[in-house]
Amino acid sequence: MLPLPSTVGWSASAFVAAVLARLIRKGLELLPELDESSTGHLRRLEGLLPSVWRVLDAADAGAIDLAGRAVQDLLDAAYAADDALDDLDSAAAAMGVAPGDAMPAAEEARHAGAGRKPRSPLRFLLCFSPPRNTAAGHGRSSKPSSKISSVVDLQMLREALEAMAQAAYRCASMYEHVTPPRNYATAMAVAAGQMDAAGGAAEHDDDDIFGREAEVEQILQEVRFSDDPHYRLGIGVLPVAGDAGVGKTALVRFVFHHEVAMAEFAVRMWVHVSGAFWLRKHLMDQMVHAVTGQYRDDDDARELLQKELAGKRLLLVLDGVTEIVDDHQLGDLMEVLRPAARRSLIMVITRSETVAAAIGTIPVLTLGPLGSDDYWKMFKHFAFGSTEDTEECTLLGDDWEDVEEDEEQLSPMEQIASEIAKKMNSLPLPALAIGRALYFRRDDEDHWRSVLEDKLWENQDVCEISPALWLSYCHLDPRLKQCFAYCAVFPDDYVFRKEELVNMWVSQGLIYSDRVAMRLEDIGDEFFDELVHRCFFQPIGSNRYVIHKSMQELARAVAMSRFFMITETSGDVPQEVRHLTIRTSKLSKLKSDLALEISPYPDHHFLHRVRTILFHADFSESDDFLDILANVFSMAKSMRVLGLSCASITYLPPEIGQLRRLRYLSLSGNKMIDLPETLCLLYHLQVLDVSRNSPSLHPPNGITSLIHLRHLYATEVFLSSIGDIKSLSNLQQLDVFCVGGSMQIDTLRRMTQLRGKFSIRDLRQIDASEVSKGMLKGMQYLNALQLLWSTGDGQTKDVSKDEDVLECLQPHDNLRNLEIMGYGGVKFPSWLTKTSSSLSNVTSMYLIDCMNCKTLPPLHVLPSLEVLEIRRMPSVSKVSAIPQRSDQELFPKLKRLVFEGMAHCTEWLTGNSKSRSTAFPCLCELEIRNCPKLTNFPDIPLSLIVMIIENVGLQTLPRISDKQPSTEEALEATSKNGRWTSRLTTLRVHQCHGLRSLATSLLQQQHLLKSLEFLSFMNCDNVICDILDGFKDLTALRDVSLYDCPKMLVDKFHTSLRTMEISECFVSQGGWVDEDPILFSVWNLKITGCSHVRSDQVSKIDQLDWLSSLLNVCNLHLENTLLLRLSMFNQLPSLEILEIDGCDTFFADLSDFAWLERLQVLSIRNCREMCRLPENLCTLPMLEELCVENCPAIEALPDNGLPPSLKRLSICNCGPRLIERCLDDELDRPKIALIAVVYIDGQCIRTKGFDM
Repeated sequence: MLPLPSTVGWSASAFVAAVLARLIRKGLELLPELDESSTGHLRRLEGLLPSVWRVLDAADAGAIDLAGRAVQDLLDAAYAADDALDDLDSAAAAMGVAPGDAMPAAEEARHAGAGRKPRSPLRFLLCFSPPRNTAAGHGRSSKPSSKISSVVDLQMLREALEAMAQAAYRCASMYEHVTPPRNYATAMAVAAGQMDAAGGAAEHDDDDIFGREAEVEQILQEVRFSDDPHYRLGIGVLPVAGDAGVGKTALVRFVFHHEVAMAEFAVRMWVHVSGAFWLRKHLMDQMVHAVTGQYRDDDDARELLQKELAGKRLLLVLDGVTEIVDDHQLGDLMEVLRPAARRSLIMVITRSETVAAAIGTIPVLTLGPLGSDDYWKMFKHFAFGSTEDTEECTLLGDDWEDVEEDEEQLSPMEQIASEIAKKMNSLPLPALAIGRALYFRRDDEDHWRSVLEDKLWENQDVCEISPALWLSYCHLDPRLKQCFAYCAVFPDDYVFRKEELVNMWVSQGLIYSDRVAMRLEDIGDEFFDELVHRCFFQPIGSNRYVIHKSMQELARAVAMSRFFMITETSGDVPQEVRHLTIRTSKLSKLKSDLALEISPYPDHHFLHRVRTILFHADFSESDDFLDILANVFSMAKSMRVLGLSCASITYLPPEIGQLRRLRYLSLSGNKMIDLPETLCLLYHLQVLDVSRNSPSLHPPNGITSLIHLRHLYATEVFLSSIGDIKSLSNLQQLDVFCVGGSMQIDTLRRMTQLRGKFSIRDLRQIDASEVSKGMLKGMQYLNALQLLWSTGDGQTKDVSKDEDVLECLQPHDNLRNLEIMGYGGVKFPSWLTKTSSSLSNVTSMYLIDCMNCKTLPPLHVLPSLEVLEIRRMPSVSKVSAIPQRSDQELFPKLKRLVFEGMAHCTEWLTGNSKSRSTAFPCLCELEIRNCPKLTNFPDIPLSLIVMIIENVGLQTLPRISDKQPSTEEALEATSKNGRWTSRLTTLRVHQCHGLRSLATSLLQQQHLLKSLEFLSFMNCDNVICDILDGFKDLTALRDVSLYDCPKMLVDKFHTSLRTMEISECFVSQGGWVDEDPILFSVWNLKITGCSHVRSDQVSKIDQLDWLSSLLNVCNLHLENTLLLRLSMFNQLPSLEILEIDGCDTFFADLSDFAWLERLQVLSIRNCREMCRLPENLCTLPMLEELCVENCPAIEALPDNGLPPSLKRLSICNCGPRLIERCLDDELDRPKIALIAVVYIDGQCIRTKGFDM
């Protein structure tokens, strides 16, 4: 391993300081019970504190040689002391003696803060150490401890004090004259206020990219118009290649989230491959998670994926592919993705041009470094933090030498920034990392200059890592350094969840703070967010993160030999290792590297000191591996974190009980059906993950003895089988509580530490005598509460019991999300119905399947409510949201409202018309569905963006309120000329048979609808367009759908219209007059059959001239039409794509194709009675693609053959005779011999004239 740069700093400084402080504190608590020698060591440590702080400060700043023996001895002594303190707590608990603190934590923190301590970036740890006026020399502590030594052996504590005192003395002596240089982290220690302010300010838009506009457009062009035959007929592969850190992932992520990609692809999946491509379990897991949001077992993963992909266009990103070891693996992937619709795309991100060339079907997109202009714009964006500032910056020329000419135009800070930018080789990742670090000190010119002049810039790519990344690490608070260094345990491109890593940090003792009111996990969350802001972690969505490969190499470099990864090609394990990652399933290699058969002295074996072991390999139920595990468990007595996820084991050796210091145990994704009772001996265990195992997995009988358990991830069956769960009162993670099992609901009163989301199910089975009022009020940390009586019809035999139960389940005032489902009461509880509700912090409310409730609670007064969903409450006849004051705003912050399945609700009242009150001033989304009797709804606000009305009894649509909004959010709804206008972009009205007129609705207010882009009316039998100028004043309208509305004829549109879907009944009524301007503006036209046309109307349609005036239509899609024939469109000069779906007679009277001179794609689907393809297909001069799907009556290709321009042919689910003829050299195979690519039933076949 190459030596680290001399100024990088020691990632273990904070850990050593924390253990030292804890050790001295514990020594003072037990001072009366220590012998004279131990008391002397304690005095010595107290006296050495200032010198040790100075040494640790210097080590953190990189002023000390980290390879020196004294520093390593100090770290070893800290590890040993940490173990001793653990053992002391365990022994005291086993004997029933609580090793209490000498003083309350808050009081201790105040005393610590009062003591005079040396200034240090580690000063946040001083609250853990004793105040200076509590000197060991006084012979007693400030508060005598209980007599522990009579039942607990203090020998390990004595040894720890001696070892730490000796190591501290050697360090202090050796580095007596070392003066810590100015430390970047000194002014950046993570304190509560600083973290919040910095974190919020540093939230730039990570989706911004610079200088890649041409590449983005190139990819989007491929998505929309690529002529790659594999893409057109199946799945195309687009490789994106380039050097590390050049911005490949950022570019592809930008495209992945681009509106074009979201519109084109119904399914989008991002998978981190991490090396050679193999269709391993974790890749399938990522794909399933992307589709369903959850993980599934191997057995049904493929089936589930294929079901979800069937008939849908797919975008799959494979990130980090280094090589293709086996072509069969890629073929296996294609088989899994086979049900996806054609024109699906796989994007492969790779550094290897060889991989790109081998796997791609579309030309490789190779990225090079950014140009200097773009790079400067990007770096300034990250360092100064404002898009507006970026827009106004002075751009540099094509070469960095042009900076000299423009220096007079730059501010002093910009001049420093430009000099720093020159040092980073135009790579985006270093710019992002160092730019974010500078942003936190963006007003400190001296600091920026010190970064520019740092000696690290002289070390070019030490350990193949950019100096900018080294500097970004140096800027970290000492605690963040050790947390980042711990990430060296992860393999490349490992996908992890936030809580997974934070729980590991807590388990390792890396998280501590002087903020005694906060959980360690909360502090860890802040640390994690800070590392995300500084680009050490990259979010990929759904609470999943990865570490860039360059950052991962940085973590391994700073972690040094304390971290080691065993692979199939790794060397000897260093004896000083503390954290192991195992990535090989070769048991012989594993036995050899772990030296399980060599060392006869387990206490001197390196496993005895290991604190982390993570297994990242599949051991396929191997008994030999279980033997290895048993041996490891017998030796690794210091282990804090054990990861055995997805190892394919069915059994856990009972030796697990020997890991008495274990705090984190992950067994997820295995096949275990039982857990050993010895698991219950793990006194310190805080995290247990047994999710995604056998559905029948039950807990061991003694699981409630794990009193320090804070997070339990398990199935509902597992959790329901825990009897006395109230003993686990420290639990902070409990997803579900099922009534009626072995758990009693009264146990919840003690579960006051629960956080996040909590669900109580099967409340219908509860005995009312088991609940007591306010039993959930103590759960002050809950964010979301779900109360489920049943998932059935919501009927109950005992209405009063349900009411009594819900009355007792009042949550704490801090709750933010509340869901009540299946409640059988007639009325809601008092805590919901009082206008002075205790739910003042609730932002989301869901009332579902409350079948008997006749009235709704006064939800309109909740001050923080943003999301309200009311579903299936048939007993509610009306909603009365009446203001208490004439000027009161109803639902003042509501942004989303769903009102669904209210079968008997007739009206929604918000007061009389003379009232000055307004309703929904901030509403953005409104969905009303399946409310057939609802005839009245309030006016909608200007803020509304999306409105969906389906199967509702309204006779006219709501109007837009003309009352001026009073909130800042609503005030955003202004037009460019300063006039009030609506933000509505989408309006969908479906199956509203009572709707008759549009004249009194919001569509009459077209002067306000300047943002409306999408308008859809479907299956509305009686609605007419009685607006004089139709939709002519909807100037932003782009997409219109008028389907199966037989009385609705709209003859006027604005020429902004580009896409239109109409039904045949619209055509049969006449449509438009010839040469109407609308006919020239439409590019995409879809005509769909409906039940309101008759076959005898063909002659009437045949006379419509406007069908021949669609001069700019380039895409024509006909679906299940009865009357239309291609001859009716006797000139479509711009038509490029023609799709025929279920129209058996469309080609019936066709005599000539010549006028389709630009047609490139012809698709014929689901024409089950079509007996033959048109004979004159061969006359289409530009046809490149022909798709015939699900047309079983077609038995042969046209006798005249296919056009010579044809490049791609796909035949799928047609009759066997057609397939046979296409493969027969004597029949139709010669007709396809010169076609480049032919797909038959999803398989690419080898043609005679073209070698695939």
